[in-house]
Amino acid sequence: MSEMSFLPELKIFLLKNGLIYTVRKYKMSEAIVSIEGVGECKREPLGTIKTKEDLEPFVGSSGFDTVDAWWKKIKYFIPSEGDIKYLYRTRLLDESG
Repeated sequence: MSEMSFLPELKIFLLKNGLIYTVRKYKMSEAIVSIEGVGECKREPLGTIKTKEDLEPFVGSSGFDTVDAWWKKIKYFIPSEGDIKYLYRTRLLDESG
């Protein structure tokens, strides 16, 4: 099983809310993933984002208070302007999957 990592405060958000939107540098397939301290989750690719405005519909379930705060963290992990930024929905699996 694949693994995904999240910052501690984002793990708490995921546990509390059951899902989180995340942006990553790498293209990954839909999969059941293991998240340390959280458990099994389903990772679903949603496409790519090019600007912080692309994040607006998802910020409420991102674990960040504002689009600017989320974008700043994305730029920290993906500093190169030319790198593709992939958007994923990650949700907790219940007993039925």
